[in-house]
Amino acid sequence: MDINRRTGSVAELAVSAKLVSLGYNVSIPFGETSYDLIAEKGGRLIRIQVKTATLSNHGSYRCSLTHGKSNKSKYTQADCDLIILYAPYSDDFKDIHNDGFYIIPIKEMVKKNAYHAIIYPSGRGKGNSRICKWEEFRDGWESI
Repeated sequence: MDINRRTGSVAELAVSAKLVSLGYNVSIPFGETSYDLIAEKGGRLIRIQVKTATLSNHGSYRCSLTHGKSNKSKYTQADCDLIILYAPYSDDFKDIHNDGFYIIPIKEMVKKNAYHAIIYPSGRGKGNSRICKWEEFRDGWESI
């Protein structure tokens, strides 16, 4: 298994574990889909795309918000219902014990019109930007 698939699998499992702990049933679709997971609670199905953020040399995490190999496309409501950005903070920072989960409804993603996200633990940003612009979505599990 290549490193990108392994990293993506770790993120999908971390998100799945969190969803199960919150009382959701989680399914993994087979075949080619534009989403990675299906979460169900109370008869409501939610298509979830999981995106993994990777640590850069600058101490922040970068995460692509597109799909496709050669023609990069932004996600739409036809692709999924929400995107969860996963950042393995606990792996990279000894004093942070919780990973970052940013739960972003697709309608908010469409409004932001972004091709990538730069995220980092609260208070760890560089210069004047101590809180990332995606912080409002951190641990926003209630938006599911």
